[in-house]
Amino acid sequence: IVGYLVATTGAAVYYHTQAHAFSGVQAFLAFFCSLNALICFWELALAYRIGVIQKLARELRERTRDSQADRFRVVGRFFLLPCPPSKWFSLTYWSRVWWTYALYDPSYADRTTFGFWIDVSNGHVTLVPSLLCLVGMTFELLDARTFGVINLLAFYQELVGTVIYFCTYFANGRHEGKTPLEVGVFVGCTNGLWFAGPLVGVW
Repeated sequence: IVGYLVATTGAAVYYHTQAHAFSGVQAFLAFFCSLNALICFWELALAYRIGVIQKLARELRERTRDSQADRFRVVGRFFLLPCPPSKWFSLTYWSRVWWTYALYDPSYADRTTFGFWIDVSNGHVTLVPSLLCLVGMTFELLDARTFGVINLLAFYQELVGTVIYFCTYFANGRHEGKTPLEVGVFVGCTNGLWFAGPLVGVW
């Protein structure tokens, strides 16, 4: 994951600096668009491997029901697992993102929830605009007005989806039974990027 983000963001910033000049805004948006493109791929796993996610999320919840330490261990194990090249494009392999995250928000193991559908829609709708923005900030793929309108719509959709997601998360009590540290790190920090990135992109 780190290698992917460093390579894609670094290449985008390097070519932009060579063609124009270094821009902090471009560098931040390059990172965000690279990250969102990765998350879009994971969201396709959410859409097409929901049966696997539901089964394994249920088993994980039973094993970690009353233990913050067990939940932390599960998340830590996810980040430390090796990912051989043969698994890089495996939706089944990356479905583990969601059965792990479902420890903190069970709506990701439930296809009837807003959390499930907003992420599935993000995966299908914003993958191409993210890649377009990543490259189009440096190279003129479209005229400026068309490029701007496409990205304005994509960033706005991401922002609105994130705001509603946070509202549903707390309004439905999905934070209950979790410590403030868990909610802050695994829900607040991870999703908070989808406030900052879209706001900078809209601006």
